[in-house]
Amino acid sequence: MRPDLLAHWAGGTWSVPPTFPVTAVTQDSRAVRVGALYVALRGPNHDGHDFVAAAFRAGATAALVREGWEAPAEVAGLPLLRVADPAAALLALAKGWRETLRGRVVGVTGSAGKTTFKELAAAMLSGAGPTAATQGNRNNAVGLPLSLLAVPEEARFAVIEAGISHPGDMAPLADALRPDAAAVTSIGPAHIANFASVEAIAEEKARLLAAVRPKGFAVLPKGVVGEEQLRAACRCRVVTAALGDPGADYVGEPLAKGVVRVRHADEGAVLLETGLCGEHNASNALLAYALAREAGATAKQALAGLAAFKAPPMRWEAREIGALHVINDAYNANPLSMRAALETFAGLDAPAGKAVCVGDMLELGDASDAQHRAVGEASGNGPWRLLAGVGTAARALLDGAVKAGYPPSQTVWFATVDEAAEALPLLLRPGETLLLKGSRGMRLERVAEALRR
Repeated sequence: MRPDLLAHWAGGTWSVPPTFPVTAVTQDSRAVRVGALYVALRGPNHDGHDFVAAAFRAGATAALVREGWEAPAEVAGLPLLRVADPAAALLALAKGWRETLRGRVVGVTGSAGKTTFKELAAAMLSGAGPTAATQGNRNNAVGLPLSLLAVPEEARFAVIEAGISHPGDMAPLADALRPDAAAVTSIGPAHIANFASVEAIAEEKARLLAAVRPKGFAVLPKGVVGEEQLRAACRCRVVTAALGDPGADYVGEPLAKGVVRVRHADEGAVLLETGLCGEHNASNALLAYALAREAGATAKQALAGLAAFKAPPMRWEAREIGALHVINDAYNANPLSMRAALETFAGLDAPAGKAVCVGDMLELGDASDAQHRAVGEASGNGPWRLLAGVGTAARALLDGAVKAGYPPSQTVWFATVDEAAEALPLLLRPGETLLLKGSRGMRLERVAEALRR
């Protein structure tokens, strides 16, 4: 990236222009490599300006800092791009870089399944050409611009996640992305503590669809909550996908062991083999196939790309630990994904029996107890010998399961994950299959770590 363009995009001025090219952007001084522009962001617990010198020592070409910052002697005379607001400048840099990209940019949002869908879509698109994608779930006001800035010029496709937690979050992300296509995986009460209703969540996510360029397209699950709201936001054509609904453009049928049969138009049936269990993952695979095909990949190319697909960590990650089978689905959870996980686990073949350990679903606000209890009533009374809850709100899920008929004697509650990690290895039986599911903040993977120890 040329220094003059960086200054123009960021709305800043150079103290001294860099003499070496900027080839990467990062806000983490520990991740700096030679050629990087280090962005000094201020967070709740640290100020990135304290690490500018360390970034230069690590090989940074330049640093983006706020106006008025007094540079220590160690960095005096080095290339500093001074701006009014480094966080806003980072988004502006991403917006500028996005306009230089010739490949198709795809925006992805949804209450559940974003990362799995993103990985599936990127895999299928990779069969048609070089494809970049968000690393992990870097999808917020810092992660999304860094993801965009990491897209190489030669990429034919870029699949970028856009996540929201509060009203107003999506607009700046969508403005930076200005996608050629977008997909919504689902709408549900994730982060409901910060929104008035699920309809308000749909309205916020619809802002990504509204930003799709008129000649682009949007992919929606037919029958998704808020579908009319989502459609109304689109200025582009809308493509639908659904399991078992012949009225959708792409129709899927889940088969055994993570296989989905897809029918589209007059084409013959296509089999998508993902290895991912559950109807929710079948829906994600179907949506990803629809997106890849509409973006220009042939069926043969999409299948060739899918062959290299690997599920993200802690998304239905199955491991053998001693005599136990452990399914670690503990990356995150909300009422939508928790129900899907429990329903999928209920249908799983486990001859030696099953056990479940659920953690709190966070950011549900005043609706937390009601949402946990509703999940317990709807999905908690399953075919498992043991139902363990971790965290304050998980108690309500256990109560809901008992209300629906689950034996109280087969429930156990732990206040913390450390308590669960200490006790559960003694409560499980050899050969059993254990499901771990909870919000990221609960860190339920510690239970699996305790089992390994």
